[in-house]
Amino acid sequence: MENALRSLALDMLVDLLKAYSPTGHEEKAVKVLQGYAKSLGFDTVYTDDAGNLIIEIGYGKKSIALIGHIDTVPGELPIEVENDAVRGRGAVDAKGPLVAMFIGAALAMKDTDLNKHKVYVIAAVGEEGDSRGAKELIKRGFRTDGIIVGEPSNNSIVLGYRGSMKVMIRCLSIPSHSSSPPLEPPVYEKLINIWTRIKEKYSIFKAQFTTATILSIRCGDDVELGYSIYPNEGYMIVDLRIGIEDTLKNVDSYLQNLVSQFNSCSYNVLDYTHPVKTSITNTIVRALTRAIIIEGEKPRFVYKLGTSDMNLLQSCTSNIVAYGPGKSELSHTNKEKISIEEVLYGAKVYRNAIREFFKLF
Repeated sequence: MENALRSLALDMLVDLLKAYSPTGHEEKAVKVLQGYAKSLGFDTVYTDDAGNLIIEIGYGKKSIALIGHIDTVPGELPIEVENDAVRGRGAVDAKGPLVAMFIGAALAMKDTDLNKHKVYVIAAVGEEGDSRGAKELIKRGFRTDGIIVGEPSNNSIVLGYRGSMKVMIRCLSIPSHSSSPPLEPPVYEKLINIWTRIKEKYSIFKAQFTTATILSIRCGDDVELGYSIYPNEGYMIVDLRIGIEDTLKNVDSYLQNLVSQFNSCSYNVLDYTHPVKTSITNTIVRALTRAIIIEGEKPRFVYKLGTSDMNLLQSCTSNIVAYGPGKSELSHTNKEKISIEEVLYGAKVYRNAIREFFKLF
């Protein structure tokens, strides 16, 4: 049995990694996973309008959903199998956890009362981009009693993620000859002063706090490059990660007040995602805690500095948590690798979590 599972996990993961699937180009990988879903005995297998692969098991009113993502960041990597380790783009983030979810659900299916319970397993698209897969689920009113989001977590239980807010700050100034003092503070001075204030306030890299990073900054335009003129227009795009103890409203209010203090400067929000924090007493957290203890390990609880689909999917149920095999520090790097042992351990935890959730809920 164990050898068969190991062989299955290896084949699934390698085949998924061969189907290179950067955000926006997930179709080939979805097709591969769809084939494995049918071979695992899942009857209801389909894709939605966004391209999410959705598996439905059982017919009961009580339900749980395992939701991973099948897209990866760009940058194809060689696929290598060495001893127990598999290397390749997405091995950790997040095809390894996705394979574990599918196998874990298949194992749980054998002793789940399908007339009373229902299990969803979803491979979402677009998580590394605009999260169009998660947004499609929300748009069509997807609801369930509990969700486990499949993200590499070093086998820790993730209770929360920071939110995000991308903003553009734009400044104007009166153009004048660069050989003379400017008629008013140049745009680059305004932007630098604004950034200095932002950085002073948002600089502690801990999950409960908000931090800020400049993604791009520009002053002037190509037409002005051949002339000795102070640039009369400039902007910067700032990425703020909203701490789990902070709110978008607080950050937005601070930025609006700050930018308004500088003449001819404006500020607008380009995109945002609320932070998410789940309670340690939630049924899904308790089920996952018991699932790890069953496998002989002591559960650890963490909060993440980044964001994930969990931030959006909290609107489907407050009973939500994230967990997955794989070393999260390898995500998005050229050293992505995961062991089959990690994948199988994760599959067993997912199986246990399904069982324990239906006992508790």
